[in-house]
Amino acid sequence: MSEPKTSTMTKVFYAETLEGEKKQVALVQSIPQFLTAPEPITYSALDIEDERQVEGRKKAETMEIEFLYSEEQYSDLKAIETAKTNGYWFIQLPEETAVAAGKPLTWYFKATCFVGMSEIAIDDMLKSKVTLYRNTKIEESKGFPTAE
Repeated sequence: MSEPKTSTMTKVFYAETLEGEKKQVALVQSIPQFLTAPEPITYSALDIEDERQVEGRKKAETMEIEFLYSEEQYSDLKAIETAKTNGYWFIQLPEETAVAAGKPLTWYFKATCFVGMSEIAIDDMLKSKVTLYRNTKIEESKGFPTAE
């Protein structure tokens, strides 16, 4: 059994289609929780003395992530925002976390985005708070997904 590995500097890619060219648009140091449990549905009946729960639906969620980027990547992000493109976003763990070379764990989904600004500080990296308005289920694959 191998030890867990660091996910520092996870990469974010964007593509207009699932099989389309993936362009790295940012690095991230942290991502808020994004694989959340569905809301519970509570029920009861006259013949049971306590309430019970079953899995319900997931609420719609936006993801606000602090992106680290170059000036060129910022321009790419603003172009995606301005065009209101509903494309594919890929969050890919670093290569060194993968068991098989070239196949790091990757989550992907469709979303539109809004590019905000984060704090600007001396000796800090260029960064923005990017809000992703996810409108598909989050899928995962080893490496980028391929057509089946």
